[in-house]
Amino acid sequence: MESENNLETFGSYLQSFRIKRELTIEEVAAKTRIAAHCLKAIEADDHEHLPPPAYVRSFIRTIADIVGANADLAVNLYRADLKQQETTRKLQLRRRAKLGAAKRTLLAAALIVGILLLLRYTDIGMSPTPSGESATTERSFSQPAPGEESEAAGRGLVAAKPREKLKLKVIAVEQTWLKVIVDGQNAKSYKLKAEERLELEGSSDFNLMIGNATAVKVFLDDRPVKIFGGSDQVVSLKIP
Repeated sequence: MESENNLETFGSYLQSFRIKRELTIEEVAAKTRIAAHCLKAIEADDHEHLPPPAYVRSFIRTIADIVGANADLAVNLYRADLKQQETTRKLQLRRRAKLGAAKRTLLAAALIVGILLLLRYTDIGMSPTPSGESATTERSFSQPAPGEESEAAGRGLVAAKPREKLKLKVIAVEQTWLKVIVDGQNAKSYKLKAEERLELEGSSDFNLMIGNATAVKVFLDDRPVKIFGGSDQVVSLKIP
């Protein structure tokens, strides 16, 4: 009899004895009443097409008796192969779990990068407009009260003629948002509805970010400012 060290699998072990006895699969099937396809699966070590292990062990012993093989050795070879199959299956499951975790990590990283890019290009990170502040509020602060002008004239103060302020006017054609930096100060955000106006004054320049290039008309000292960009395109302007 072949030694256990020279054996590879339970299927090849049983097959070698069947061939020595010059028995066909059909003849063994007739003697054991085990279906031929099941005998072929056993000799091929095809676990996927075999019944539960308890049945397989019984089949192996029956086949071993017919072909003259050592039944205990054949069953032990089957158990060893079954254990190896289970180990391989667990390793595959672990690999799949690791691969799934890696994919989730990549997706999370891609999502974070996408959010950062969105924040950068839409300038969401800039300070929002304080509660209750509107275009009307900005106009009230940018223009001196009539009483203040009269009081200054009444005092007859003589001073050097100050530099004229730059006057910016924004007229909304449709609803949009914009952010404005006046003379390098902190940015302020506005939401304008159609036909709403925003008037600001500055000493040196204005920096604008407009949510929709075609949604507003901009004037500097009553002169129109050209805006380059299409519908729904975010644009930035530095005036003058």
